[in-house]
Amino acid sequence: MNPTQKQLSVRRASSRSEFLSFFVRRFLGGLCILALCLVTLSCRKLEPINAMQAGDLKLDSTKFTDAIPDEYGPLISVTQNPDNPAWVGLWFQKPDKTINAVFVNINQGRIYEKTLTIPRK
Repeated sequence: MNPTQKQLSVRRASSRSEFLSFFVRRFLGGLCILALCLVTLSCRKLEPINAMQAGDLKLDSTKFTDAIPDEYGPLISVTQNPDNPAWVGLWFQKPDKTINAVFVNINQGRIYEKTLTIPRK
C-alpha cells in the first residue's frame, strides 16, 4: 500500500466515525428530550392543603396530672419536639388499636393537660 492509499483509508475511517458519532449524539439528544417530555406529562398539580379531606383529632383532658392511665396500653414510641426538646410525646396503643399521645415536659416533670386520641378504623 502506497502512502496515498494509506492517507485515503485513514480519512475514510475518521469520516465514518464522525458520521456515527454525529448520529449517536443526535439519538441520545432526542432520547433525553423524549424522557423530559414524558416526565413533564406525568406530573400533576397538587391539591391545596385546605381542599384536602382532613379529620378532626380529639384532644381530651388528662385524667391524671401525675400518672398515665394503664388503660392507654403499652408504650409504642417516644418522640421529641424539635422546636422544644424539653417536651416529649409518649405514644400508647390501646387493645382496640386506638392511639393515645401523652405529652410530658421532662425538665419540669409535668404532664400536659391535654392528650391526643387517634382512632383506628
